[in-house]
Amino acid sequence: MKVLSDAAFHLIFMLLVGICLLFATLYSSPQSFSLRNLKWSNIDPDTTIASTESNIDPENNSRTNATFDNASEKDEEALPSKPICDFSDRRSDICSMTGDIRTKGNNSSTVFFIPSERTIVPKEQEWSLNPYSQKMYAYLIKFVTVKQLRDPRDAPACTVQRNSPAILMSMGGPSANGNMWHFFADVLIPIFLASKPFNREVQFLISSYNQELINKHSLILKDLTRYKIINFDEDKEIRCYPQMMVGVLNHRDFSIDPDRAFDRFDMFKFRLYVRNIYSLPMNVDIPYKMDPQPDKKPRLMLILRSKTRKLLNQEEVAEVIMKNGFELVQMELKKSDNQSEVAKLVDSCDVLMGVHGAGLTNILFLRTNAVMIQVIPLGGKGMNSAAHGLFDRGAEEMKLRTLDYTITINESSLLDKYGRDHLAVKDPEAVAATGWQDPQKYYWFEQDVRLNVTRFELVLVNALELLNE
Repeated sequence: MKVLSDAAFHLIFMLLVGICLLFATLYSSPQSFSLRNLKWSNIDPDTTIASTESNIDPENNSRTNATFDNASEKDEEALPSKPICDFSDRRSDICSMTGDIRTKGNNSSTVFFIPSERTIVPKEQEWSLNPYSQKMYAYLIKFVTVKQLRDPRDAPACTVQRNSPAILMSMGGPSANGNMWHFFADVLIPIFLASKPFNREVQFLISSYNQELINKHSLILKDLTRYKIINFDEDKEIRCYPQMMVGVLNHRDFSIDPDRAFDRFDMFKFRLYVRNIYSLPMNVDIPYKMDPQPDKKPRLMLILRSKTRKLLNQEEVAEVIMKNGFELVQMELKKSDNQSEVAKLVDSCDVLMGVHGAGLTNILFLRTNAVMIQVIPLGGKGMNSAAHGLFDRGAEEMKLRTLDYTITINESSLLDKYGRDHLAVKDPEAVAATGWQDPQKYYWFEQDVRLNVTRFELVLVNALELLNE
């Protein structure tokens, strides 16, 4: 009998341990999970969502009535809370919430989240989040605090309530100075991917708000949201939403990963989307082939830089371009340029050429099978890798043809400035081994370019061959 009693006791003890482990697994709340699995609640993009904004009684601190779930709360059992913030991605930090969400800007920069009543929240949690799409620039960004609460009475009372979702992100960092590449790669492409499935039924809250940049790119932003864009840092309202994403995903530099995008969207489709936004002709050949005149010359746009990585022998380069059968258009971009006018001018060209830099972002307005010529300054493997990763890959994904021209020591202004024996001139790889500051100083900020036009002529010949294929 004693043996049987001990066996029964042991069996009961093991069952109790198993039950405890099961509950521990169900109710655990880790703070990181894969961004690949991070999704908003499903919303049919063809369904119109009631999205009226209303001012409400500040004394009424009730939960948001809207819900994106079809199931009735009272018919479901309480569920353990799930992690809402993910810091595991190499490029982007992001929080995604569905429930009772309240924002407090006006230098507070806080988002309060109260999960639905059927969700068990074992304790209050708080995250500090970089809402810019690239976490490598965190030192330049104003952070946002996300607080997960257990009781709506602990959150500020709503003053404006909306039934549509919202996205909160930053326009700060390297985008703030109007750098076109960063604005497209770090702001417009990520916010496009996050918001487009909602058919404009989403509101943007922007930290480091920049009205000049919003105006410049208003055609794209107005296509993504039909609501007023909120300056989050100065917003005095307590805005309440049923769904919110803080931060946006950045797949890779000036590129889209179809495996992580809605409907397997890619850079080719994004270029077509941008062309449509700017009313550029769709499904047409390059301008050179659209004109049947026998004396028609392909048109080459030369992007000129005025500060760093300038083209020192601009007139000589212009002569060799025209000598090789191109009609030349020269453009020095300014922040005040009308984006629609620039887009139409680029669309009229068959080739876009420039020294590596933000101006090459205008390849977005080229037609399929047009050519990009990228002049790569001195800088060794690091500069060549940047040229490929920041422009060549995206251009090829957009179904453009790419030609790179890597300059020699004799074509760099660093030779005149420092002499042939200086480490920055004779051994860029050794400079790269010292960290990022010296390569940035020498190759990105101090260097200009003087092309050997005889050597460069072969690139122009190759461009003509591509256009005539």
